[in-house]
Amino acid sequence: MLRFYKTILLALGVTLIAPMAYAQESDPDNRFYDRKAEGWFWYKEEIPEEEPEPEKPEPQVVAAPPPQQPEPTAPAPAVPQGPAVFSAAWFRENLPKYKDEAWNNPTIENVRTYMYLQRYAMDRSEQFADATELAVVGDPFLDEESRRPSATFASQKLDRWAGQEKDQLAHKIAQKAGIFFFFRSDSDTSRVQAPILKMLELRDGFTILPISVDGKPLPDGIFPDFRTDQGQAEKLGAEVFPSLYLVSEDREVEPIAQGVLSLADLKHRIILVARRRGWITEEEFNKTKPIMNLDNNIAAILDAQSYELSSMAKDSSDSETNFIPPEKLSEFIKQKLHQER
Repeated sequence: MLRFYKTILLALGVTLIAPMAYAQESDPDNRFYDRKAEGWFWYKEEIPEEEPEPEKPEPQVVAAPPPQQPEPTAPAPAVPQGPAVFSAAWFRENLPKYKDEAWNNPTIENVRTYMYLQRYAMDRSEQFADATELAVVGDPFLDEESRRPSATFASQKLDRWAGQEKDQLAHKIAQKAGIFFFFRSDSDTSRVQAPILKMLELRDGFTILPISVDGKPLPDGIFPDFRTDQGQAEKLGAEVFPSLYLVSEDREVEPIAQGVLSLADLKHRIILVARRRGWITEEEFNKTKPIMNLDNNIAAILDAQSYELSSMAKDSSDSETNFIPPEKLSEFIKQKLHQER
């Protein structure tokens, strides 16, 4: 029985092998003998066919974009610069703050700091005063001794000269103008002013025209020949009595005072009014001042140089404030002042 099964298996094996062998013989490429180098257990990997590479599209010509302009950047804001420490501007801004700090919180350090700064300011002021004395020495335009001496004997002599000039000028004005004297009979101030006006009439030759507002004479009998007010006081604006007005020969009226004046003040105001009206010259008016060297008037001299000063200011580095450097401005002023002498 076993032999029968072996016979059947052998027949089946021959049947299966025969076609395979035939196939190998029919395919020369698959013959075993031609491929003996591959050995008994070979495996041939199939090489895939290479796919054709896709054609690359031709690049299209695209116009280049215009170059971008950089965006303008805003300038960085300027950092504010405060005033230099211990400068005048620094002290103006900060000394009150230190004082307030010491007041609000009076600790030793706060108070001591404020006192240090105050001492600094006082010492700097003393330095400024010392430099001021040195600056005026020998300069006739700055030294007040050249205008009005501080020595008593010299200043008193100037006062006498000025007083004499006032008397002469008042006498000259009296030839061209008189005085309206508005009074009330019941006014004590009018009664006090009357004798002073009488002195002005007798000494300087002024014509005094007394005008009674209430129609009555003064109780002391001074100026008995008076006029009664016919509305002139109200028209001139007299409200306080006595009221004094300087009247020219051409009927020009200028107020002098409403109230009581001394004789010296009365003369001084008469001269001021005459100067304003142009009845006296500037030179005549200056002679009544108790000072010397009136020609050394820096304001008058430099005002005439305003055009040159403006040009200098425009050329300066600080044109916003027209600040001219001290050494440059000082040299210019000295040059112009000495030209006028």
